[in-house]
This record gives sequence, structure tokens and C-alpha cells, in this order.
Amino acid sequence: MGKKKTKPAGKRSPKRKVPVAGSKRIDPADYGIDFKAILDEIRPHLEGMTNAEIGELANISPPVVSHYLTGVKRPSLAVLAALADASGGLLVVGYQPPN
Repeated sequence: MGKKKTKPAGKRSPKRKVPVAGSKRIDPADYGIDFKAILDEIRPHLEGMTNAEIGELANISPPVVSHYLTGVKRPSLAVLAALADASGGLLVVGYQPPN
């Protein structure tokens, strides 16, 4: 028998995103949620901080912080919440029931 390959301790395989049959990615803009506008509100409150400082507070790597702040990557709701927290603010999400 051949040797079985083992992964080094602490290493995991990258998660693969498996689409659910018939599903598509939901665009927040379809529901009137503008993540870019929210990020534009947060950004001034991060001024004076380095990407490393923001990343430390938001638990995001500095290069990825840069990607979000420059628009290279679109942030998720969780990232917006983390950046709002790093700025000293709070991202508020709520539900408005029908009348």
C-alpha cells in the first residue's frame, strides 16, 4: 500500500462555496441597501488610522482593509459592522414590519 498523504497540523483546506441548486447571490441594492454609501459614511471616522490599526480593531488583514476602503472589494454586512466598530461607531440594522 502507498503512503497516505496527511496535511500539516493546523492547516485546513480552503472552504469551497457550493451554490445551492437554483439559487443566486442576493444583491443588497435590490432591497435599497447601499453598502458603498454606508462605507462612505464610515470612512471619515477611520481617517488618521493606518490600515494595520483598522485591521487590528476590525479583525481584518491590512491589505484587505485597503481593498475595502479603496473599492477593490465589496464589503459584506459583517465587514461593514466590523469597520463601524473599529471607527468607534455602530452599524444599526433593523426590520420595519408592514403597516
